[in-house]
Amino acid sequence: MVTMPTKVAVMLSGRCNLSCAYCYLDRSRGTTMRWETLASALKVAIGSGAERVGVEFTGGEPLLEVDLIRRAVDFVAHHGPAGTAVSFSVTTNGTLLSPEVLALLFAHDFAVRVSFDGVAAAQGQRGRETFPTLDRLLDRLHLEFPVQLSESVTVAVTLVAATIPHMAESVRYLVGKGVGKIALGPRLTWDPDWREAFRDELGRQVGEIVEFSAEHWRRTGAVPVGFLARPPLRDRTASVGKMLCGAFDGSMICVEPDGRVSACPLFAGPPEMTSPLARSVARRTALGMISDGGLAQRLATLRRRASALRVLTNGPAKRSSYGSCVGCRFLADCDVCPASICHIPGNRDPDLVPDFICAFNQITLGARERFDELTGGATSAAWYEEVRKALRQVGEAIKRSGGPGSRPPRVRPESRRSIRD
Repeated sequence: MVTMPTKVAVMLSGRCNLSCAYCYLDRSRGTTMRWETLASALKVAIGSGAERVGVEFTGGEPLLEVDLIRRAVDFVAHHGPAGTAVSFSVTTNGTLLSPEVLALLFAHDFAVRVSFDGVAAAQGQRGRETFPTLDRLLDRLHLEFPVQLSESVTVAVTLVAATIPHMAESVRYLVGKGVGKIALGPRLTWDPDWREAFRDELGRQVGEIVEFSAEHWRRTGAVPVGFLARPPLRDRTASVGKMLCGAFDGSMICVEPDGRVSACPLFAGPPEMTSPLARSVARRTALGMISDGGLAQRLATLRRRASALRVLTNGPAKRSSYGSCVGCRFLADCDVCPASICHIPGNRDPDLVPDFICAFNQITLGARERFDELTGGATSAAWYEEVRKALRQVGEAIKRSGGPGSRPPRVRPESRRSIRD
């Protein structure tokens, strides 16, 4: 069976107009993708044969190359085969989301992920002068694109030790601005400022978020905070898959500006990581150049190659200073990105999870249980509603295309998130 990806992440440029301290990218690679390379990536996406394919534009800052995005959308519209519905998304720091760019993205049903860390004291860790710009952006979205702000825009809050005291305030601020989806998570790069003392404050802040979110749900029925709007927790005896990350199953590729292909953007090219583990993953899971033949064959062997790398596997064998994962009651639901292990400076232990990641997961998974108690099962209800929504979309696509024996329209961009986002 030929293996082809159903999601293609395109790094349009290594350039960025910000310089965030916790960014995982190698800032020395400031190249911009040539159109020929982008066209090759798009051909892989629309030629996959899948009914639904996702194309994500990332970087660097992808909106520095908005003309490439515009050209890509036109290319898919004219060359996408009948039977393949293409969804577009973009991850951006938001500072370049002008009215013209917003109109372009929403006209094509883009899902927009804005990296914005919340109130001014928190956003200052990302860019000191950026808060007013993004505050005005949310006001514009609320006024001109309220539906998209609620349904198609995700605000991604990157948590560092210094911003833990501002977590709850930031969530209240973003919800007050009309944001419908908040993805809050710790930095993947090493945080030298994390201390055990921060764990109590992290728990207190998450507790405030739970109480606020429960009250917000009672008033609106909405659950904006991503780590609360997830499936119900599984039993601690539930089976755990061998692979730590689904990015290495061949369903996704990342195309770098120079045309190199990797399984995940976090392991693209020579990453700015000091750990030899990262270099090992990048080398063992490399997928060649997008212009080369044989991508399907390389994808077909990717899972086998990735399975041989302990840093990508054996979740129960992982551990942090807080204990072994195998003894943790949240093991079946815990998500640990292998890149975070690789970011520990000088680390050669594939089973060592950063304490910050472990503490965040334990506290937020416990919070999900508490939130379900306070809302009488709202977490479960929200998740199942996402499933029902996805099923309705499939049914509507079948009706529009003429019945179950027909194909969907040629291009039907979607802005829906994964049910686990």
